[in-house]
Amino acid sequence: MTTQLATPAPVFGSETTYPIVDCDIHPMAPSTADFYPYLSSAWRQHFDERGIRTYARARDRYNHPADTQRLDAYPEDGGPAGSDPAMTIARHLDPFGISVALLLPQQPYGVTSWGDVDAASAFISATNDFFVEKWVGYDERYSLAVTVSPHDPAAAAAEIRRHADTPGVIAVQLLLMDRMLGDTWYDPIYEAACEAGLPIAMHQSGAEGCFTYSQGPAVGVPRSYGERHVVLTQVGAANVADMVVGGAFERFPELKVVMVEWGFSWLPSLSNRLDLFWQRDPSAALRIKKLPSEYIQKHFTFTTQPLDEVETQADRKALFSASGLSDMLLFSSDYPHYDTDDPRFVLQNKIPEELRAALCYQNAVGVFGPEILRAVA
Repeated sequence: MTTQLATPAPVFGSETTYPIVDCDIHPMAPSTADFYPYLSSAWRQHFDERGIRTYARARDRYNHPADTQRLDAYPEDGGPAGSDPAMTIARHLDPFGISVALLLPQQPYGVTSWGDVDAASAFISATNDFFVEKWVGYDERYSLAVTVSPHDPAAAAAEIRRHADTPGVIAVQLLLMDRMLGDTWYDPIYEAACEAGLPIAMHQSGAEGCFTYSQGPAVGVPRSYGERHVVLTQVGAANVADMVVGGAFERFPELKVVMVEWGFSWLPSLSNRLDLFWQRDPSAALRIKKLPSEYIQKHFTFTTQPLDEVETQADRKALFSASGLSDMLLFSSDYPHYDTDDPRFVLQNKIPEELRAALCYQNAVGVFGPEILRAVA
């Protein structure tokens, strides 16, 4: 393991220093062959014969007009962007003083399109073991959200328990399928996550809006990558509402959910509408016992990227002024994607000064626990 204590860096144009927890970094393995040492011989033969789909988005329907990755994140000796842990440190963690990088691996996202439930669970387990060894084991600043398959809740729960005491594992990455998150289908997963003290991290897999078995934006199929990218926030908002109204937090009072890359500017409107709905017709949501907004403020956090671009100081103040929002936001960059938020620019110019400590690390400690700062000097 490379052990390098992260000393907080002044990134705010002053001497003020905070640890920075980046809650959305996407590591990659150089190739699917790198997962083979973590598979049984039977599963290696299975995948040799059938191949491995690691891409969830339907590229023939929503092809990116350029490249979904930063060009400077590709290793010089080849491989996917974000596949070299040393390069990620040199290009992202060190320059911006990132103290903790929450890893959300993308190669498991392809299993959302798989029909073989057992193969999906086996492959995901192998990817978790790879990233624990090759990334979390490489530098203590790396922390992992272990991925679980939505196809088989029992197997997913077992995977959570397998990693409950793994050093550096701080969350569970649950992939979306057709069932919304308030469905009791996911209860074994939520139970295991609460038992392990791990929050659920929800990130788009890329399948949303592409297939009949995946969730999509309202009304219909978007025309282009850009249009789809804009309206995907609807999927996030709908699942927040469904978890609340479906009573997930009454069944699991300790459950925490991190909504990654779904935006947050829609949150005040959603909370107000849900409260009004429940106040006027509580019999329509018998599984909840209090205002929906109270569940949202207690159980959800939201990452900052993609941060809405606002043109005036008044608009920026309004963006962050919703009740309780200061305790619900986590900084994220989405490295190494093409739309990575530059930490220095965003934290210095886009985040109000009074919220910076909360967004940089305080809220993250509240969600993931103080052990998340194990690499901070």
